[in-house]
Amino acid sequence: MLRNSLLVRLSTHQWLGLILLGHVLLAFFYSVIIPPWEAHDEWAHYRYAAYIAETHSLPDPGRRLTTEFEFDEASQPPLYYLLASLPMHFVNTQDGYTPEVNPYVSGESAQTGVNMTIHDPMVESFPWKGTILALHLGRLTSIFVSLLALIVTYRLIRYIAPNRPEIAIWGVAVQAFAPQFVFLSAVMTNDILVILLSPLLLYLSLRLIEEGPKPRLTLLVSLVAGLALLTKYLALAIIPLALLAFLWGIWRKRHQPQIWRQLTWSFLIFVGMLALTGGSLLWRNYQYTGVWIPRDPVSQQSIITGLEQGELAVDWALLPEALQNGFYTYWVSFGWGNLAPEKWVYGVWLGMILVGMIGMLLWLVKKGGARSRRIVAFLALFVFAAVSFPLLRELLHNSPFLRGRYMLSTLPVAAWLMVQGWAYLFGAYWRKIRWLLILWPLGLSLLLPFTLLLPAYAPPKALASPPSDDAYPLDAQFGEYATLLGASVWPADEVQVGQGFAVTLTWRILARSDVPYSLNIQLVGAGNQRYASLVTYPGHGNAATNVWQPGTIFQETYWLVVQPDAPLPTSARVLVTLFNLEAVPSHLPVFDSQGNYAGDSVFFGSIRISSDVPPPNPYEFSAAKAEFGQTLQLMGVTVEEGVHEPGDVLPVWIEWRALGPGPQDVLLSLQLLDAEGRWVAGDDGPVSEILLPQHWRADDMLHTTRWFQITADLSPGTYHLMVALYRSGDLVRLPSVGEQNQPLKDNLYPLATLTIR
Repeated sequence: MLRNSLLVRLSTHQWLGLILLGHVLLAFFYSVIIPPWEAHDEWAHYRYAAYIAETHSLPDPGRRLTTEFEFDEASQPPLYYLLASLPMHFVNTQDGYTPEVNPYVSGESAQTGVNMTIHDPMVESFPWKGTILALHLGRLTSIFVSLLALIVTYRLIRYIAPNRPEIAIWGVAVQAFAPQFVFLSAVMTNDILVILLSPLLLYLSLRLIEEGPKPRLTLLVSLVAGLALLTKYLALAIIPLALLAFLWGIWRKRHQPQIWRQLTWSFLIFVGMLALTGGSLLWRNYQYTGVWIPRDPVSQQSIITGLEQGELAVDWALLPEALQNGFYTYWVSFGWGNLAPEKWVYGVWLGMILVGMIGMLLWLVKKGGARSRRIVAFLALFVFAAVSFPLLRELLHNSPFLRGRYMLSTLPVAAWLMVQGWAYLFGAYWRKIRWLLILWPLGLSLLLPFTLLLPAYAPPKALASPPSDDAYPLDAQFGEYATLLGASVWPADEVQVGQGFAVTLTWRILARSDVPYSLNIQLVGAGNQRYASLVTYPGHGNAATNVWQPGTIFQETYWLVVQPDAPLPTSARVLVTLFNLEAVPSHLPVFDSQGNYAGDSVFFGSIRISSDVPPPNPYEFSAAKAEFGQTLQLMGVTVEEGVHEPGDVLPVWIEWRALGPGPQDVLLSLQLLDAEGRWVAGDDGPVSEILLPQHWRADDMLHTTRWFQITADLSPGTYHLMVALYRSGDLVRLPSVGEQNQPLKDNLYPLATLTIR
């Protein structure tokens, strides 16, 4: 009861204050836990502001400020960076710091990490200094801008629904706690200033329509339009709406006395202010670069060419996917767009929007008057312009990756739509159900740091002692930096093409390296044939060797997918290396537990790789020529019989059918016997060069190829080439039988009769 009465006693402005405070605290928490540069182009945004702080001038829009990442922001309008640079004047931004890029982050899975850069706790931890401190001050600027954006949202919704202040409060709350808005509020990006200025321009444009083109109001509209253009060129999509509002307001007030005089002054103010703000920016661009807008020349040229040809080169088949990506990243898209929750989260957002849209349309039809219809029509035009401009840009690039942050200036409209629609649709139940509209975004924004953000960038958990479940104790030391204590593979015995298998490594860190060494895990078969490979920094990108903490023990598991490659089936081993191609040596040397050099790789495990499609068996209905130890059947032999010379090399090809796994130490022996059965020459080796005996399965077809060397001093006469299988451990031959199941003498099968002359 006390809680309810307290909530009732809170005034509208007190509610607004609580929501704004909650947003600021939440955004500040995000700004602290998001590692530096783990927002789209944040390093480039930072360098722009830092350049202004260092040089007290704007950068040349035709030259790059950064080379570490693909994109640069020097061609962007300067307003956000001017604001962000203000607190940076008191910090040393020229401390020589540059981020180390993670080159493996572009992988399709989290196996290679989602962190765009290597993060060193010794550099990035509080208390911040130098570049890192300047970055956090820039992030505080974004939080301040987001606070102003929420105040604008409140004023906008109050104007849309003047008699329902609770609609404005709940609309502000939806925006304040929407995860994507919180994320953008917490990082350095000029998108956050667009989210302030575009709704502000929308609010003033609505007033322009309703109140007419008064000089003071027109001045504000043109000023905000110019400031929006000074922030981001996306403002070009909505500035024409300000002109439309200007003309609409004139039309509605056309019968008022002295309207044309007022129109003349307003028009001059409108054009003059745009010329002073946006016009000066465009002129500066032209002076430096020779073009009015140096940003994204590809899209500009595509539009010009399309207009000349009467048709834009747009792949409309990409539209559904682009809209889906835009919707997803509009609500939750962290990092560089590579961190997202489960898909059902977006389903909830979609449901909330659809319910709100239905309720809003019903409200408009049954309760809305002429003013409401005008406002909703203009809001629809605003949303269409704000969405279609970046959408067209992506389609011109043949890209379906529409980014929701480009459209987040429409968030106040989406928040109002949801609240207005729900309030009307649920009627008497609105006071109870309205809490869902706050609890859902707030709950997400509170949970996602702990379920998505922090785990994504967390280094491997340190272990008190090595785990005891490693199948392969290795104790292999890589240079002076780390010891691979043990490893395991799952599944441990067999995997098919297209399936995944897990490799778990346990490391003890000895020292921090000067440069980051990459971890390479491979599944290698006979002839060094590679069937799977993964290259990343240790710890799934979060534990590069140059930020290792000595004395730490950690364990990491990687999933690799077996790729189709001949020959199959085969036996394979796991190979692990640490390398840096720019270092000398490029691969860290490996030493065994006694300190002996063991090469530059560690091999462990033994796994069978089989095809996902059983191969045809050419001997399916054929009888075996012989059977050895209930393990192998001899199915075919190719030997060049006849007359040979001493010293000849005789090709021998034998095909076997496996009956199941064989003894691990089984070997094949080719023996040349004279006419009296005495041994004169031999050649021993594995039955199969590609498949180990423990990996044989019933009906596997195995092949033995030998180049049998006939002794150079062999006397002329008749000889018999025989084959036997034996165990190397005790040298005992496997029992063998012939076609009629009769035991073979001495467990030898005759392959060929040779004549030596």
